[in-house]
Amino acid sequence: MHKRLATGGVATLGVAAAIVLGSAAAASAHVGADATSTAANSYTTVTFSVPHGCDGSPTTKLRFHVPESVIEVTPTVNPNWTITKETEPYTAPSAAADEDESEAAAERVTSVTYTAKTPLPADERDTFALSFALPDGTAGDTVAMPVSQTCEEGSTEWDQTTEAGKAEPEHPAPTITLTAADTAEDEHAHGATESTESGESAATTASTASSTAPADPDLVGRFLGLGGLLLGAVALVVSVAASRRRGSTK
Repeated sequence: MHKRLATGGVATLGVAAAIVLGSAAAASAHVGADATSTAANSYTTVTFSVPHGCDGSPTTKLRFHVPESVIEVTPTVNPNWTITKETEPYTAPSAAADEDESEAAAERVTSVTYTAKTPLPADERDTFALSFALPDGTAGDTVAMPVSQTCEEGSTEWDQTTEAGKAEPEHPAPTITLTAADTAEDEHAHGATESTESGESAATTASTASSTAPADPDLVGRFLGLGGLLLGAVALVVSVAASRRRGSTK
């Protein structure tokens, strides 16, 4: 009886472990995103990891969709893949209505596509890095970057939204959660500018003061005194010489 209970307990533990490990494997199978910075309005490099193919089929292409809040993206070279970018006309919201359209208009990157030189086996993973400026926002805002995964057979769209308090969808889009903007760098730059301006102002004031200040009265007095001594000495020499001449003529 005890042996049967023990055996049943081991079997139950085995099933539970299989369920836990299976859930962990499913979670880790998603396309993940790891950012070097999550501060709003900061520059970041996001590394996306692709851990598997499409139901056992090798991956041939990955297309990263860029949200409208991101303007320019710089993809990192991966020697096993070729890179292409798609763009669309873009006009900055801050552009004035009377500005020349050729100056106000630009291009915005809408997607970055990596195409495999050799299909990535379904049981192997690879990483892809994109650099861009995160949009302005408040802590807790999210930036989703959906990914289209194309395989030799089939495809997967990683574009489902993960909602707070709800179970994670089957194919969630890689998402970056913003943190508060870091203003330390701006404050440092502002302080350095003020320090420089203060230094220049002090130097200008000192220069002006030195060019307009009157001569030192003590220095003038010394020169006058020295001149008087020299004149007195000359007069004494002349007087002595005259006295000797008069003595010699008598």
